[in-house]
Amino acid sequence: MPADAILIQQPAIDFTKFIGLSHKMLGYSPASKADASQRKLSDAERFLGCLAAMKDVDAPVSLSPHLLAHVSFSVLLAASERDMLDILEYCSSMPFVATDTVARGVQAAVVTGTLAQWRDAVISGCQPEVEQTVRTLFNKILVIFESANLKVWNDCGRKRSLDNTLLLEDMR
Repeated sequence: MPADAILIQQPAIDFTKFIGLSHKMLGYSPASKADASQRKLSDAERFLGCLAAMKDVDAPVSLSPHLLAHVSFSVLLAASERDMLDILEYCSSMPFVATDTVARGVQAAVVTGTLAQWRDAVISGCQPEVEQTVRTLFNKILVIFESANLKVWNDCGRKRSLDNTLLLEDMR
């Protein structure tokens, strides 16, 4: 059974309260740069841009590595028992709930972590020594986050393995 992943929880940010109160406290809107951005920002990216602007009004709107722990995401995973053990090992810094399914030998898990934790787990899961089925799953998780405009792997070297899965090299 090929392993699979679905993003099931993203941060819910009350921008009305956050921006309103922040503006009163700071004397400026920390969302001004994000609101002026020509790009369509995810809520997480907009929030992290606002957090950066709270310290520096001229901070660029970006996914700053030091702020990635401020947003959390949950992913529903399905994999064979053997693969799930490896997958959860790469996600070891994150809490999870795992169980057997009605399909023999298949487990399901919900893993919740910050964007920083997911970044590290995906890098670990996209190494040459990782089983192809597990690496394929982490490739899918990377695509899920990047499709949600959460491109936190831009500072990683990328190349294709012989089995055509993506390998990441942490360049930090």
